[in-house]
Amino acid sequence: MAQRQTRPLTNEELAVVAEEERLLAAVRAGVAEARGKTHGRPERLAAMASLRDDYTSARAEDKPAMLAQMHEEAARDEASLPKALPDLGEPYLGHLRIRSAGRVREVLLGPIPFLDAGRGVTLVDWRRAPIAEVFWSSEPGDDYEIEVEGRVIEGVLERSHVVAFERGELAVISVPGGALVRGPRTSGGWLFEPGGFAPRLAASTEPPVAARGEARIAALLDAHQLALLARDPAEPLLVLGSAGSGKTTVALHRVAMLTGGHPDRFDPRRVLVVVPEPGLRRFAERMLDDLKVERVAVRTFDDWIRTEARRLFPGLPRREDKDPPFASSRMKRHPALLVAIDHLIDELAAEMAGRLERALDGKGAIRAAFAARAEPILAERMRLAEEILLQGARAEKKAALADAFREERARLTTVRPDLVRLVGDRALLRHAVRASVGGAGEELTEGLVEQVAAHTGSQIDEPTEARFTDVELDRRTALDGRSLDEGTPDDVAGTLDVEDYALLFELLWRKTGTSGTRIGHLSRYAHVVVDEAQELAPIELRVLGRAVDPEGGSVTVAGDAAQRIDRSSYFASWEAVMEALGTAAAPAYLETSYRCPRPIVVLAHEILGPEAPEAVPRAHRDGAEVLFSVVPSEGHAALEIVHALRELRGRDPAVSVAVLARDADAARALHDIVSRAITARLVRDGEFSFGPGVEITAVAEVKGLEFDYVIIPDASARHYPSTPEHRRALHVAVTRASRQAWILSPGAPSPILPAATTARQSGA
Repeated sequence: MAQRQTRPLTNEELAVVAEEERLLAAVRAGVAEARGKTHGRPERLAAMASLRDDYTSARAEDKPAMLAQMHEEAARDEASLPKALPDLGEPYLGHLRIRSAGRVREVLLGPIPFLDAGRGVTLVDWRRAPIAEVFWSSEPGDDYEIEVEGRVIEGVLERSHVVAFERGELAVISVPGGALVRGPRTSGGWLFEPGGFAPRLAASTEPPVAARGEARIAALLDAHQLALLARDPAEPLLVLGSAGSGKTTVALHRVAMLTGGHPDRFDPRRVLVVVPEPGLRRFAERMLDDLKVERVAVRTFDDWIRTEARRLFPGLPRREDKDPPFASSRMKRHPALLVAIDHLIDELAAEMAGRLERALDGKGAIRAAFAARAEPILAERMRLAEEILLQGARAEKKAALADAFREERARLTTVRPDLVRLVGDRALLRHAVRASVGGAGEELTEGLVEQVAAHTGSQIDEPTEARFTDVELDRRTALDGRSLDEGTPDDVAGTLDVEDYALLFELLWRKTGTSGTRIGHLSRYAHVVVDEAQELAPIELRVLGRAVDPEGGSVTVAGDAAQRIDRSSYFASWEAVMEALGTAAAPAYLETSYRCPRPIVVLAHEILGPEAPEAVPRAHRDGAEVLFSVVPSEGHAALEIVHALRELRGRDPAVSVAVLARDADAARALHDIVSRAITARLVRDGEFSFGPGVEITAVAEVKGLEFDYVIIPDASARHYPSTPEHRRALHVAVTRASRQAWILSPGAPSPILPAATTARQSGA
């Protein structure tokens, strides 16, 4: 990229530099003095120790006075303790000059507040201080009005500068039309560099995502995709492809063709579309609506299986643990847990044989009959053992034998105690740990056994309200209206985890050979679509496979292994996915990205590194280059985002922009800042508008979605280390953009990013 033209500073600009360096010198002096005030603490600690020694041997009448002296010394010591002080390597990121009530004040904004009235230093928290609102939302010359402790304060913003440091020295000062930049260290001079504070996002002649609607969906169907839709409705279809290649579009078009062309066989009410995230659920519902498809159920897997389990298994705890330990998810979704279930079934069979032996005085014959069987379904073992025993039994014993087996068979559908045993018994869990070594997915550890067993123990404890049912209800409620356990370690008592539902169905199947209880049967569907199937664990896919009607039901599976970001899904292969669903299909590959322009497709392929396919996917069109910005801090990143979005929204208010932070906490923190300057929505649980505007959310929320522009605000080495999981997450984030992506790195860039791209680029 061509170097910007620079020029020497004007006298006015030199005065700005001098003022900024004067303020920095004052901050340095104030911080140095504050540090010096703590140097006398060792002497005070020695004096305190001496007072304690004297107190122990003092007369009783002298102790009150000595105790008062000890309190006084302790108070002095506490006052002298070092407070958090600004880091002089990067003490602040902004400077305001404000006029309020006839007085001019200089306010600096940084991560750590600091006040030195004598030197005129006022450094406030750039995230939380009320005056920071002016920094984010006002331009020089604007009147402002803020509320501080119930009082409205008015003023005028006279000057505003963003600053950056290099090794503790001022390096950049923003000014209207560009920036004042310190020259090479050999010259020590300053230069003016023209240009905007933030890069300019590219314009496009394409209509925004939100405006494309049904015409856009139809346009994505190329000849290869149409050929997939022409397949036999009874055949399973496995559609694989890179981000934006139309996998979801093909899957939902197949739903439209099946329900429209074969309504008797594929009644829409008997079609299920399963997705991993709420945002993709809402997107799929909108697409089906565009296709004029009604009454098809679109569910996240968690919502679907929760509904099914609570319908069929009575007496489940009413609450789910909102934040179970990750160890629990890892263990409960791991394919090796099926080995632990094998051992549990063996134990249940042995216990059943023991009960029958004692009730019927079998003299060892019943135990022997069960021991001779190894069928994976407990009911089948029972049936075959009963046949053997009935053949050799005397006539008068056969009725008693049949009755005893009937009673045992009636207990098979009670699986909640078996679930508690499975995930609470350390010996059973250790079977899974041993089976995970060298198997599919991440290996489990002994430490996980302890965490999961302890978590289960906490969950089966009675909640405080249940233990004190004899106490009046209002006395079992905290003053803030919450339950007594809420917000405490006891809050998990009387709960279960969302992962438990699939385990309940697997245990039911292994015990009975069916997915039905006395209350009813797992819902059956004529057609099931599993989108983003790489995010579902094998044990979850097994339940979905049993929900497909065995009489002519079919499945459509769509996914991309490069987009799996859930560490506990344990994707092994697409053959394993189809096997877990109880079927098989040769994959159909979609090799053209219709969503992303070529620069994003190329970058996304590089981001995947060792996990990338050999060939770069084809891009349907060229487009704007991906923008990269390396900035000193998260505050600088937020400022650049605000400036760029103000310009973009002013130029093209109809576009959709997604700002994708690495996790939910980071998204919330960024929204708190950005929303002070521009209108932006914080999206949780998939509540996207699918319309114009700025939405801030976590990467995990946007699987399968697309936006005109995507901004990644935290592509640093800290947030995106070089691991397969983080590569896939960054790949997912980048490929949500249909026009342009902008990647910002606060501090050292992520090693995932190609080295040639991480030098800062700025807009025209």
